[in-house]
Amino acid sequence: MASSYSTRSSRGPKSSADDGGFQKGFYGINGTVHNKGISLLKKKKKKLHYEDDIRANCKNMDHYKDSADKLHSALMLLLVESKASADSLATSSIPSKIPVDPGYQHCSDYLAVYESIQKHGLKELKLDSLDPIVKATKKLADEQEKYVRMQLETLKPLTKFISDEYWEFAKAKYVYQNALEKFENNANGNKSIRPGSMEPSASGLSVEKTKDDAKSKMMVILNKITVKKESHALCVIQFSKQASDWHKNVGVVLAPFNTKPTEEYKPKAGEGEAKSVVHSSRNKKVHRKTSKENSSR
Repeated sequence: MASSYSTRSSRGPKSSADDGGFQKGFYGINGTVHNKGISLLKKKKKKLHYEDDIRANCKNMDHYKDSADKLHSALMLLLVESKASADSLATSSIPSKIPVDPGYQHCSDYLAVYESIQKHGLKELKLDSLDPIVKATKKLADEQEKYVRMQLETLKPLTKFISDEYWEFAKAKYVYQNALEKFENNANGNKSIRPGSMEPSASGLSVEKTKDDAKSKMMVILNKITVKKESHALCVIQFSKQASDWHKNVGVVLAPFNTKPTEEYKPKAGEGEAKSVVHSSRNKKVHRKTSKENSSR
C-alpha cells in the first residue's frame, strides 16, 4: 500500500533573509515611508566578475553594516528595555513621543492613589507621608525620557549610517551590478567589437561608459562612509559615558531614601530565662502525671 505521506520536503521556500548579499541586513529600513526601491535590492543577482579591489571594498562594507546593525539594536534594547520599542528606533528620525519603560510613572501614580486611600478613615493615626517618594519616582520618569532622547541624539551618526547612508551605497551598488552585467553580456556576445575591425562599437563604448560611471559613483559613496567610521565609534563611546552618568543621577535622586538596616532583635535580660523555667516546670508536671497513671495500671 502506498504511503499517504508526500516525499517532498515540508519546508517552505527560502526567505529573502536567508540569501546572501542584499538578501539580509535590512535593519533600519522603513519601507512603508521611503526607500521604495529597496525591494529591488532583495532580488538575487547572478555572480559577476568584480575587480579585486571592488569585491574587497563591497565585502568589507557589508560586514561593517552587519556589525553596526547588531551593535545598534543592542544599544536600543539596553536603552528602552523593550524589543518592539527598540526596533522602532532604528530610523534616523527621532519620534516625538519616546517609547520609554513606564515603570517609574506607574509607580508614582500608584503610590499617589494608595496614599489617598490609606488616609481615608484613618485621620486619627499618624502615618508617614509618601509624597517624597511620589515626587522622586515622578522625577525619574521625566529624567528617563530626557535621557533616552539625549542618547538617541548622541547615536545619530551611527543611526544615519544604518538607515540612510548604507542604503544609498546599496542602491549605487545595484546600479553598478546591472551595468556590469550588461557589459559582460555585451562582451560575451562580441557586440562590443565593430564588424571587420578591432575597435569597439558605439554601443560597446556606451555600455562600458555606463559601467565606469556607476562604479565611480558607488566608490564615492563608499569612501564618504569610510571617512565617517570614526564618528560612529566616537558616538558609541559617548553613549557609554552618558549611560554611566544616568545611573549616577538615579542614585542621587534615590539617596534620601536609603535607610540603615534594622538592627537584629535581641531579647531583654531575663526574658529568655523566664520562658525556660515555665517550660521546665510544665514538663515536670506532665512527667509526674504519666508516672502515676503507669503505677495505677
